[in-house]
Amino acid sequence: MVCPSCEKPFEMEMPTAVVTSVHEIDGKTARHTKMASEPAERTLVEVHPVVFRARPIASILFFVVGIAAAALIILSVTGMSLAGYSFEETTVLGPASIVVWLGAAALLVIAGMVGYWTLLSRFTTLTVTDDRTIYREGIVSRDTSEVQHDDVRNIQLDQTFMQRLLNVGGIGISSSGQDDLEVVAKGLPHPKQIIDLIRENQD
Repeated sequence: MVCPSCEKPFEMEMPTAVVTSVHEIDGKTARHTKMASEPAERTLVEVHPVVFRARPIASILFFVVGIAAAALIILSVTGMSLAGYSFEETTVLGPASIVVWLGAAALLVIAGMVGYWTLLSRFTTLTVTDDRTIYREGIVSRDTSEVQHDDVRNIQLDQTFMQRLLNVGGIGISSSGQDDLEVVAKGLPHPKQIIDLIRENQD
């Protein structure tokens, strides 16, 4: 090699690797440990439970009650009558009538429940990679379960007739070393496609 500063040639030996320590690992540890030459783990899909399709009856009930509560508030504030009955004649409690207070309370309860469902969905995630399936849930405390695809023994699909129509369902996954289901995810969109994706990435 030629020195870039003084331009004089010199020789340099290539460094050689020296083993300083050796430790044994069993077959299970080796199977779950990525070697340096192996490609990085790829995320294939990441899904959250659906909010409304997972609760169709409650969603319809909340929609009807919300529309009715909003209509009663408008009728009471504007002084319009419904079927000959005027909401201006209702008991006044503070700055508004009792009808307005009840309608506002109903809307607040509905908004709170929908907000809770949405928050719960955002903090619940099923991630399928090319190597494993990971399920995380919990708003305050977080619970994580995962199963290596090579160890999957059984995958269960839980769908009612209504859920089949809405393309929603639950998935349960167990490995060869466990009797119980290690991953249980409910209210997932397109559950059959998720199961097919897991099967395709099993060795």
